[in-house]
Amino acid sequence: MMDKNRDYFAYGLRIRSSVALPFRAAPAPDGESRAAADVTVSIGATPPQLPNPAAKRRLETVAWEAAPDAFLIRVDNEVRCLVTDGCSILVEPLGGGEREMGAFLVGSPFAALLQQRGLTTLRAGAVKAEAGAALFAGRKGAGESALLGALVELGCALLSDGFTGVEASAEGRFLALPAATSLLSPAARLCTEPTAVRALYVLKAHQGADIEIRPASWAEAYEALLQHTYQPRFLHGLGRQPEHFRVVGEMVAQVPVFQVRRPASPFQLDALAERIAAHLGSEAAAHPPPPPSDRVAKEPSLRESNPAIVVSRRRQMIDGLRAWDSLLEQAEAALRRKLAADPNDAEALLRLGDLLRGEGRLDAALDAYRRALELRPVCRKASWLCAVLGGADLPDAPRAPDAWPAPFVRVRNFLPADEHAALLAKMLAGREHFSELAGVGAGYIPDAMTRNNSEANRRFAAEARLGFEPRLRKLAEDAAPRLGMRVLGAYRLDLKVRTYQTGEFYAAHSDFSEGDSTPREINYVYYLHRRPKSFSGGDLLLHDGDLGGLLNAFTRIEPEDNSIVLFPSRCVHEVTEVECDPGDFGAGRFSLNGALWKLRADGC
Repeated sequence: MMDKNRDYFAYGLRIRSSVALPFRAAPAPDGESRAAADVTVSIGATPPQLPNPAAKRRLETVAWEAAPDAFLIRVDNEVRCLVTDGCSILVEPLGGGEREMGAFLVGSPFAALLQQRGLTTLRAGAVKAEAGAALFAGRKGAGESALLGALVELGCALLSDGFTGVEASAEGRFLALPAATSLLSPAARLCTEPTAVRALYVLKAHQGADIEIRPASWAEAYEALLQHTYQPRFLHGLGRQPEHFRVVGEMVAQVPVFQVRRPASPFQLDALAERIAAHLGSEAAAHPPPPPSDRVAKEPSLRESNPAIVVSRRRQMIDGLRAWDSLLEQAEAALRRKLAADPNDAEALLRLGDLLRGEGRLDAALDAYRRALELRPVCRKASWLCAVLGGADLPDAPRAPDAWPAPFVRVRNFLPADEHAALLAKMLAGREHFSELAGVGAGYIPDAMTRNNSEANRRFAAEARLGFEPRLRKLAEDAAPRLGMRVLGAYRLDLKVRTYQTGEFYAAHSDFSEGDSTPREINYVYYLHRRPKSFSGGDLLLHDGDLGGLLNAFTRIEPEDNSIVLFPSRCVHEVTEVECDPGDFGAGRFSLNGALWKLRADGC
């Protein structure tokens, strides 16, 4: 039955639930019996959707939406639940059984709840040894679950066997929180107290015969913590992404991270557990990786990094990280050294291409992808990117196109010189057209942005489109196959006139809405500015995948006077912050932009 409340103790919290949860039994802290609960799980009606979600996603039968302090998730025909304020989970059964419901709740819903409370969620199991807590992460099949069991057999206590919640203590130490379930550990000895994290081990199988343990570099450790964040896609919508990047930087400075390579066959589980146990007690496991240098980046440059190497996309994400600019240089230098030693390393070429693409060095990125494709003729990612960057029609779409690099078409010298000059002169002279400036994106949600919508602006836009629209329509028809649209169909076109002045940017977002009867299909942006260019930034970033992907790369396109860029409206994109002389209006970044909207059958 689902009407009797039960108390559970997990993640340092008292959880009072009317749904049976698979947490292992643990004693009440300090002998308390029925103190007030930190978290309640109850049965009730949930809303079908959030009013203003900052992020949402659907994958097969699971859909979720997230906003600050609210998270809604549904499994079709089974359950829907609402997580609010880090203290409440409201569950609405949709046909699933209580056992399945409980197993579901201790996954994504509890991850969202912990993230709302400001905790870090890592896709790792944990044990407590004499030296402290050891966390174990790895891709599916790496063997972390089996290793947890083997270490418990050697005398360690089980801390968590699903994902691990980590919090910073008042002293600044990182503590792994106990949360063992009965799903994988029906009889293991438990640790019921938060425990200081001693080390994180990242497991990987290899074809060799030896077990290897080596310390990760600072950049490798940072990337590993991001890669093994549990449900990272939730962080953006919950408004926790900047804080998460800051905490990860602090963890890298305090927690040692080790790369563990073990034989794929035979597994050698007992030998691996003994090696890990001995390593945990050694001095080698006591020191975190040193940062690349001692310089602290107080004001990072506008150039943003490629997340495939080490991830951050905005200044507030990287505040406090050390030597940020040098990390990119070191990453590129390391890849080029690797390629100098082995020019046929296709994986290094792909990573180099991703780095160069994120830096806006698109010709060099294309060269790297072409070399990778020569080595791996069946590499679909290399083939796709060669088509995108080389100006060819796209090959067959991958199985998960939403997670792949966004296609785009860029045309330089789009307007004849005289038309371009006349349009630019009118924009530079017509400040009244921009009585409401582009506005600064509020955090990561573009809702609070005021855009140029004065009456003068609308009149100017109507004049500008007279010569502009026919050329754009012709370009869109020709570009459709390069954007993955074999037939464009009937559409209407809108046009807006924009300016970005110093300090202004546009937060990451997508302009496509599921279920819209007249959706946007193609976005476009046409750039104008003085020559020589008198601003920095204002780059267009086209993300690989949706907003929640912490490790997704992106393509950087720098604004070029009299150039136009077209890309699918569903692609997540943003505009980086502009810096220019605040006293010189004409120093800013100007554009015409809008979208091609699909028409309904009735022509509307």
